[in-house]
Amino acid sequence: MLLTALAIKLESPGAVIYRQERVGRAGRPFTVLKFRSMRNDAEKDGIARWASVGDPRVTRVGRLIRKMRIDELPQLINVLRGEMSFVGPRPERPISLRS
Repeated sequence: MLLTALAIKLESPGAVIYRQERVGRAGRPFTVLKFRSMRNDAEKDGIARWASVGDPRVTRVGRLIRKMRIDELPQLINVLRGEMSFVGPRPERPISLRS
């Protein structure tokens, strides 16, 4: 994990850990942790998008850690906190109702 953090830091400016709000059991919100695999301005317009094949927002290190699923390792902290589990449905992003 230290090598991953160092590689991310050396490749591009910004935080090593990406934080994103998700909704867990009973609609309880929590912050999921992941290694950052995209540029800092990936969602600068505030619109959430799924990553696609060859997505230009993904960094070189990001491509490698996504392929090997290393980007998910910080979620172990979420598991230890009891916010999510190893097995079960994927916690989704909250749906904001805007008019």
